[in-house]
Amino acid sequence: MATQIPLSKVLPAIDRKDRNFYDNLSDDEKKSFSGFLLTRYASAISGDPELQYYYLVSTNHYANKYMFDLSRHKKLQWLMLTAASPNLGTFHHSWIPQKKKPKGTGSEIRKKLAILYPAMKNDELDLLSTMVTKKDLTQHAKDCGNNKS
Repeated sequence: MATQIPLSKVLPAIDRKDRNFYDNLSDDEKKSFSGFLLTRYASAISGDPELQYYYLVSTNHYANKYMFDLSRHKKLQWLMLTAASPNLGTFHHSWIPQKKKPKGTGSEIRKKLAILYPAMKNDELDLLSTMVTKKDLTQHAKDCGNNKS
């Protein structure tokens, strides 16, 4: 099993723009390198709101856009992560969890919306299902002349 790289070692290296950090890793540590995981951590810092904003936008601009396209080029992923840092010291980075999808009536509403709008993409249906209520769908059905919904 590959040796995990401690976050307490990796994240300060990103903040310092240590371009040689990846080269100095052992072969086992290089195997465990995860650009996606580090992108999630690198984009969120504690402290000044302007720096928080900078890290988020910069990480998205320099690393997040191309991370999966360059999944076989770990060194290049590392260099993209270091490009995102403004080199203003080290910061506390935190994990950004993925949003959880709401359960319950949203899925029922989403199914009805998918029938009404078959050309919509999944993300559009998800967004619309958060904005529309059952009452809205019932009213829409009545307006269209369909008394059952």
